[in-house]
Amino acid sequence: MKQPLTPHGPGFSFIDEIVETREGNFIHARKWLDPELAFFRDHFPGEPLMPGVLLIECAAQAAGALWGSIHKHAQPKRYALAQVLQFKLQQPALPGETLDIEVTLEKDFGALAQFAAQLKAGEKPVAQGKIVLSQTKNQ
Repeated sequence: MKQPLTPHGPGFSFIDEIVETREGNFIHARKWLDPELAFFRDHFPGEPLMPGVLLIECAAQAAGALWGSIHKHAQPKRYALAQVLQFKLQQPALPGETLDIEVTLEKDFGALAQFAAQLKAGEKPVAQGKIVLSQTKNQ
């Protein structure tokens, strides 16, 4: 069985693969947007697109995978999204597209860390922003 990339269950995992990590401060992950994902049925019927909050979740999960790799955790460690500093939704993410999620660690404060994220579908910019993760108490 394939080891999970995040501590989330399969219905809430928004990273399919880690393409690359670099110098302990960068990760490139991917998520294929399966047209059968439940949220596409209702957001919006006939013109489906991925909700913006789930784009932020993609970035948060990639940031957590990066932070865990920096601290050399063998299993995915639980982090929580503590703050969305800014996030700009540029174009819709559509069923059948593959999201490239690139996240850079900007500041590590110990129990908190700040990340910059950029999401693209091919060459199309989808979203970008900055988030803060915190370590959860049950570490």
